[in-house]
Amino acid sequence: MPTVTRMSNEHDPLRALFAEAHKTLPSAEFIQTFLTRMERARRIQSMRRIALGIGVGVLAAWIMPSVLASTAAVMHAVGEQSRPYGDLLTSPAGWAVSMLIGLLVLRRTGALRRR
Repeated sequence: MPTVTRMSNEHDPLRALFAEAHKTLPSAEFIQTFLTRMERARRIQSMRRIALGIGVGVLAAWIMPSVLASTAAVMHAVGEQSRPYGDLLTSPAGWAVSMLIGLLVLRRTGALRRR
């Protein structure tokens, strides 16, 4: 039966894993190569995330003028359509109807359920 010896540096996660697996630790060259590959993979992953963020930012900046123009056109059309109902919307009856609609929306979404 092989004897298990604990590693001197228990804070090193790689050494701790080998100690738990009751295996002998590979050579220092292997460990250095392994750690170098892990660090390189982390750097590549970080670069991909940064590149993705930059790409999304550039894409958003590129399409934002058309999105804003479309939104402005829709809001203008809604404003023009609701102009005749302005007095009704600001009356007490309009306020009461809007509160009822808001209550129905809250009930449908489940926001009023007890937890």
